Order: sequence, then C-alpha cells, then structure tokens
Amino acid sequence: MSKKTGERLPQNSGENSGYKNYYSIKSPWEKLICYRDALHYASRYESVLSAAVNQAFRIMIPDYEERAEFMCQDAFKRLLLINQMYGINGDAQLNMHPFMSGQYCGALIGDEGDDMLLMCGRVQDFGTYRAEKELDVCDWDVVGSELCRATTMSLKGCATGTAERRRPGPTMEYCMVEAKGCGDRHCRIVAESREKYPMPEHMLWESFGPVATADQIKFTEEEDCVKESMVFREECNYLFQNGTNLVEESDCATMVRLANASALYILPAIEAWIREGNIEEKAAMHIIRCVCEAAGKAAFGEYYARKACRDWLGVPDDVGEDGRVLGGLIEMLLQALTCPYEVEAFNEEEVIYVINRAGLELGGNKLVPECHVYYWYGMARTLINAQWFLWEEDSPEGGLRIKIAKKIDKFC
Repeated sequence: MSKKTGERLPQNSGENSGYKNYYSIKSPWEKLICYRDALHYASRYESVLSAAVNQAFRIMIPDYEERAEFMCQDAFKRLLLINQMYGINGDAQLNMHPFMSGQYCGALIGDEGDDMLLMCGRVQDFGTYRAEKELDVCDWDVVGSELCRATTMSLKGCATGTAERRRPGPTMEYCMVEAKGCGDRHCRIVAESREKYPMPEHMLWESFGPVATADQIKFTEEEDCVKESMVFREECNYLFQNGTNLVEESDCATMVRLANASALYILPAIEAWIREGNIEEKAAMHIIRCVCEAAGKAAFGEYYARKACRDWLGVPDDVGEDGRVLGGLIEMLLQALTCPYEVEAFNEEEVIYVINRAGLELGGNKLVPECHVYYWYGMARTLINAQWFLWEEDSPEGGLRIKIAKKIDKFC
C-alpha cells in the first residue's frame, strides 16, 4: 500500500486563523469556488450526465413518440402520487391561501422549483383560469426535448395532486409552448383552464401545445432577461418571493438544491421500462454504461479541455498526469452536492474515495451512483491518460468506494 496522501492541506486549514469565513468549495490545491458558482457547476455537470442517460433511453426506445409518452406518463404518475401524499407540507411553504382551489395552484410549485434549479425567469400571468411562466435560463436545455415534455407533465401531476388534496376547481392543461431545449430563446409554460378555454384532447407527450390563449403571451426582450435566480439578485433582496407574498421568504441556502437532477426524470422511466418487461435489466445497464463511459471520454477528449480543468482546479505544474487531477474534480462535485466522502488515499500512485452512496443518489434513485462511476471511468481515460482507470472496489455497506490507478485491462 502506498502512502495515504501526498502534499495537500486538510479541508479545515486556517480554521482558527481569525480570517473571515467564506462559503465555497475547495480543491485539494486550495483553489476556492464560491457557493453560487459551485451550484452552477454541479447543475450543469448533472445536466450533461443526464443528457448521456437520455441518449441511452433513446437506444432502448427508438421511437420518439413512444419514448416521450412513456416518460410523460411516468413523470405524471410519480409527481401526482408525491403531491397527494406529501404536498401538504408545501402549502404553507408556498403560502397557498385557503380560498385557492383548482389546478392553477400547481403553478406556484413550478415557480419555486424553477428558482431552486437555477432556472431564472418571471411569472407573466397567474390566475384561476390562466398561468404563464417564462424562463431565461435552463441548464437542462442540452438533455433532449423529451425531457421538456416530461417536466411539463410532472408539473401537471403536481397541479392535479394539489387540487385533489385541497379543493377541486378548474382543471388546467399545462403546455410548454416554447422550450430552450428545442432552440427557443425562452422556456415558456402556459396553463389554461379547459372549462374556460376548451381545446381538443391529446396524448400526454403532445405537451407543447397548441394553446387557446397564444395571443396573451408576454415575450421578454433579450436586454431585459435575467441570468440568476431571485436568491442571487439584489433587486429581490436575495430572497425567493412569489406572487402570494410568502410568509417566510427563503434565501439561497434554503432554496437552492439540486436533488431533482434531470436524470431523475429519465432513470425512473428506465426502471419502469425494465419492470414492465420491455428490456432486461442487464441489457439496460449495458446500454447506460456504454453511453456514460463514452460521454466521460468525450468530456476531455480534446487536449485543451484537460488544461482548462487543471487551471480551474488550481493544479500545480509539478503535479503530473495522475489520478489526483480526476480525484480533485470529483471532490469538487461531491462538495457542491453536499455529498459526504472520505479520502482514503491521494497520491501520485492511487486515489481512493469512500463516498456516501445515499448522498450521491440525488433524490433516492439507486442508478445514479452507477451512472457517475461509468462517467468518471470515461473521464479517467482522457483527463489523465489511457493508462489510468477508475473502478468500484470493496465498497462498504452504504458506501461507494472508488479507486483511480494505473492498470492493464485487455478487455476495456
């Protein structure tokens, strides 16, 4: 066994120095990334990984309509159940007034969810019979248009469950009439009461419209768009504030969380596809592994990307091409996700982490850690070089033990 760690300061270096505390994540080489930027980093990181997972699902279900309909059905059913069972906890949090009835209350859930996921924009309309929300930023725009459709139906599930739990009222049809994932400048949800604005029935996957009130859409020009969620904007006093005058306004520490990474709209659908007997689990995992490993290799396939990563991490010039570089990058992600981990070894010969598996699951999906391991394996081959591998080894109960080291594999 090689020495445990090389030259690196402990995470609490300077703890009693008298310096001010700043909220950030820290690389093994003392490079600090501020809290806000760390959240943006983790959000985009998980979105790119989710894009790979979505490509895997496209292999499993080649037909677009069949795949999108299945994802929409799964998202609707899951969010409907969640809001029926647990949504009451959010009523006070979102300040849903007692007189509110019907599915338009679901728009409040979507508005809060957008801000938590760094998807900033504005509410253009909010009423009993019509609601409209416009987004200027969406990290999920690289995943695929099926996800745009599925998230719309998850919002419909939230709205339906909320109405059933509270008081029935006008039903709402939620449509994403514009989507950044499809090339539009904004993402735009328009919800309409079908009692007031009747439209023909359609399949769930056809959640892009058309809508009856297109003439009421309010488009924000480029110069008036925002780049940060309310919790990071001075004009909002760095608080999330919705249209119902929240009793307890929330700041970035309580609002922004990344538990709903976009893969959690895709992986549960894959699990459901397996349960229904449409594909064997072994075959599905093989597809996921192949796609995620390739995506990891592509992340640093160009040599300039390797240099950019080293600069971002603050890797000293005297640290060569070894596992510490990838290890440092993984540590940054784990810190940004507030996922507990232990450093078992960190030197030029090997890097070993024991990661809290539940902390990496991002909402409880058991496939998420596996996707990360496949992704990191691919990164090891290009961020370092082809002599280096990453694999899981001797994981304890509840933990994920990964090792980065050189080895020879004639079947890699």
